Amino acid sequence: MNNINNHEGSFASANTSNVNDVIGGRKTQPIAIAAGVSLESRTEGAVLVSVKSDDAIVFSDEAESVPSLELESDDEETEDEESVWSDGDEEEDEEDAELEEGLAERLRILADARALKNLAVAFLHPEQPVLTTDGASKGRNFFNRPSAPEQLEDEEADEVADIMEDMAKLKKAARAYMHPEDKVVTEDATLYGRNYYGRASAPEMEDASDALEAARILADAGALKQSAVDYMHPEVGVKTTDGACFARCYFNRFSAPETEEDEFADERAEILADALALKKAAVDYLHPEIGVTCVDPTLFGRNYYGRAS
Repeated sequence: MNNINNHEGSFASANTSNVNDVIGGRKTQPIAIAAGVSLESRTEGAVLVSVKSDDAIVFSDEAESVPSLELESDDEETEDEESVWSDGDEEEDEEDAELEEGLAERLRILADARALKNLAVAFLHPEQPVLTTDGASKGRNFFNRPSAPEQLEDEEADEVADIMEDMAKLKKAARAYMHPEDKVVTEDATLYGRNYYGRASAPEMEDASDALEAARILADAGALKQSAVDYMHPEVGVKTTDGACFARCYFNRFSAPETEEDEFADERAEILADALALKKAAVDYLHPEIGVTCVDPTLFGRNYYGRAS
C-alpha cells in the first residue's frame, strides 16, 4: 500500500504546478477525497487524502471517526415516531375492543327484548298458531288428548253460556233493586234517561224550607217518644254509645230519702211473703170452687171426694 502511495505521489508531483488544477489532483484544502477512487472502494469504506505542504497526496484507509449528528437525530425521530405509532395502535385496539364489546352487549339486549316480545305476544294472543321451522317438532292437542276432561258439545256449551248470561243479568237487576243508592253505570253513550223525581208526572214536592221544618218536628217527636218510654219502663237499661256520658245513682244521691238496712229489709221481705201465703190459703179455704192452679209439673194430688177412703 505504501508502494502504491509513493508511486501515485511521485506521479502527481511530476505534473504539479503552482496553479490550482483539479485534473492534476492539486487542492488547497488540507483533506480531500481522491478522484481516482473506485466505486468498490467507496462501498467498502471511505479513503481519505491528506495534502501536505509539499503538495504530496497521502492516501489513508483508516476512516476518521466523525460524529454523525444527522444519523442520531434521524434515529431519535424514528424512535419517537415508532413510540407514537405504537401508542396510537394500542389506543385504537382498546377503542376497537370497547366498541366490539358494546356492540355484542347491544345485540344480546336486542335478542332478549325480541324473546320477551315473542313470549308476550304468545301469551296475549293464544288464538294464533304456533310457528316452527323444525320439521321434527310435533305436539298433541291439549283438548283432544286421552286424559283431557270431557267437553260439552257446541249446542250444550251455547245453552250454558246463555243461562250464565241470564243469571248475570238477574243478579245485576237484583242488586240495583236492593241498592238504589248505587249509581247507574253504563258504557253506551247513546243511552239516556230522565229524572224520576223531576218528571212531568211526578207528585208535587215540598220546598226545601218546609222539608227542613218537617224533619225538625219529626226529630222532636222522636225525642219525646224516647222520654215517654224511659219514664214508663224504668226497668229498661240505659244504652249509650258516648264514653264521656256519666250519671250518679238515684238511690245514693245526697237528697235521696233514708233507706233501711239490709237486715231490716230482709225481715220485712220475709214477713210480706208469709202474709201473702196466708192470704192465698184463706182465699183457697173461702173459695173452694176456684180450681187449683199450679205451674210445677212435678206436683200432683188426688181428689178429696173421689179418694178410695
